[in-house]
Amino acid sequence: MTIDKTDLDAIRRAYLFSGLEDAEFLEVAGHASVIHLSAGQMLFSQGDPVIAFYWVAEGMIRLFRATPQGDEKVIELAGPSRLFAEAVLFMGGRYPVNAAAQGPARLVAFDGHAFKNWLAQDAQRCFRLMAGMSARLHKLVNEIDRLTLMKGADRLLQYLLDHSDPDDTGREKVEWEAPKQVIASRIGVKPETLSRLLHKLTDQGCIELVGSTLYIRDPEHLRQSNID
Repeated sequence: MTIDKTDLDAIRRAYLFSGLEDAEFLEVAGHASVIHLSAGQMLFSQGDPVIAFYWVAEGMIRLFRATPQGDEKVIELAGPSRLFAEAVLFMGGRYPVNAAAQGPARLVAFDGHAFKNWLAQDAQRCFRLMAGMSARLHKLVNEIDRLTLMKGADRLLQYLLDHSDPDDTGREKVEWEAPKQVIASRIGVKPETLSRLLHKLTDQGCIELVGSTLYIRDPEHLRQSNID
């Protein structure tokens, strides 16, 4: 299926391709294809050979590992305009996690073999690509350092602030991108702990829950909240 111009324009802004020339980007996009997943459908399993990396056009992809007890540990939730599995293409050739569609999803898949062959044709392409990846890595390392020092309550507060967007009236809102047990796993707390923290924030007047939408009444108040 052909990639439409709207998707191409959005993919062009992704960090991985930001350093490429326009003609180079179009060459890369020429080896990409659109795929559709139904809710719950597996994209790949941990240990599968890497055949592609992906950009999310619509929907949400859950990246997770299974614990020895049979539980899921959510590593990341990749939503619209996110790349995933791009780094593992250069790291030994097997996916380190499972990937499944949280709901119906539309992805753009970049053929891994074709992409590596394209890079091998010109060392300057590699350097331009590395510049974008290095900037992304620096940002992620800072985020890991920040989250490692945070308690569960602080990780929730940061998650809400990072995922909030203004609605038509200017109110900051967070749309739950996955079931709450998945969100809890993502920020490293138990589901019952997440529920308790949300109740505390509601009681303090920091947030308002309306169905699957969370409204932040006062972002500054939220930043200063004490919900331990």
